[in-house]
Amino acid sequence: MDTSVTSKGQVTIPRQVRKALGITAGTRVRFTAEGRTARMEILKAGKPSTVEEGFGMAKYKGPPVRLADFDASAMLAGKRRK
Repeated sequence: MDTSVTSKGQVTIPRQVRKALGITAGTRVRFTAEGRTARMEILKAGKPSTVEEGFGMAKYKGPPVRLADFDASAMLAGKRRK
């Protein structure tokens, strides 16, 4: 697949290639020159986040629920948001 370089030095990665490699917006890549060939390497994702790092991201507006009373299957079977 051929593509062109813009005046800003940007190259669009063809959709088929992005899809096959799982490249999405924000994916980090590294370019290296090997003679007249350029190599693009997809960098590994950063360290996975922990539960503690996500604390407070989801807001709950309701009465406090004790962990002993929590039933995920009942929540899934209950009302769904529209």
